[in-house]
Amino acid sequence: MRAETLIRVAAHHVVKPLVIRGGLARTFGSLVSFLAVLFLFGGLYLLGDAFEHPLDAQAAGVLAAAFSITLASILLYFLLKPRHGQRPRTSRFRRAE
Repeated sequence: MRAETLIRVAAHHVVKPLVIRGGLARTFGSLVSFLAVLFLFGGLYLLGDAFEHPLDAQAAGVLAAAFSITLASILLYFLLKPRHGQRPRTSRFRRAE
C-alpha cells in the first residue's frame, strides 16, 4: 500500500478501547439471559407447586419463588432496555492530532 492511503485510512479510523466497545450487555448478555431464564422457570416451578398443593406450601417457598421471578425480570430489563443515543465525544476526550 502507498503511504498516503495508510494515512487516509488512519485519519478516518476512530480508535475506541475494547472496554467502551464491549459493554456489559454485549459481554455477559448470553450468561445473563441464561440465568434470567433459569430464575424465571425455577420461580414459576416453585409457584406452580404452591398452587397445586396449597396446604403443603410453605411461606419460604412462595417467597423464594417471588424473589426468583423478580430477579429474573430485573435481569431481563437491564439486558433488554434501550440504550441512550450515542453521545458525541467532547473535545477533551479526543486524541491530540
